[in-house]
Amino acid sequence: ILESNPLLEAFGNAKTVRNDNSSRFGKFTEIQFDQNGRISGAAIRTYLLERSRVVSVLDPERNYHIFYQICDGASEEERKAWNLREAKDFSYLSSSSCFELDGVNNAEEYIKTRHAMDIVGIPRETQECVFKAVVAVLHLGNIVFEAVDDDESKVASIGEESLCTAASLLGVPVEGLRKILTTRTRKTVDGPIISPINVDAAINTRDSFAKTLYSRTFDWLVECINKSIGQDPSPSSLIGVLDIYGFEEFARN
Repeated sequence: ILESNPLLEAFGNAKTVRNDNSSRFGKFTEIQFDQNGRISGAAIRTYLLERSRVVSVLDPERNYHIFYQICDGASEEERKAWNLREAKDFSYLSSSSCFELDGVNNAEEYIKTRHAMDIVGIPRETQECVFKAVVAVLHLGNIVFEAVDDDESKVASIGEESLCTAASLLGVPVEGLRKILTTRTRKTVDGPIISPINVDAAINTRDSFAKTLYSRTFDWLVECINKSIGQDPSPSSLIGVLDIYGFEEFARN
């Protein structure tokens, strides 16, 4: 359980106005016991990950730690493979001017996160897939749209590179991702109807996709942690500790 903390903090914690390492999700930790009072297992349940932070962060806060860890700590080989840039070059991070935390080295934290994933038992090949998904989120945020007319949009030329990179990292066709972001499909009795969407709708679709991708990745990591810990499916008793993040007064909540 203790070894899982660095991993959960990397993907679920962020800097807020009052706390440089604020958990942005709820966590319920169970210590499970058998009928003889011996520890038989443990489990971690997570709730309410702050999905909106993935696509929108206000000064002087930060997005989730893992984004900055990757930008500063990835190897040259990883940077080339993921088309990785500096944190300030990604739209989802640059809405705040805070990229560093006092007393924290993002590159060193990246190594610690990798080590935590090793301890949990996530193979290196699978770790690569996780980080590809995280970097894909950043590239999604750099996809820019422009209007064709009032009801139709397309990916702008300056967003083409990010579109291609995101598609490559996710292992999907470029045109398939383009279609998802710039059209809407409705099911009817006569079959699906595909219609274009305007720029605002395309931006909302892009951001919703990025939030879902990140939150699903987080949920998957929690599943890996629980498998590593060893959960008792039918404990005789348990001790539960609930940790719900606090609320702060923001300019926009």
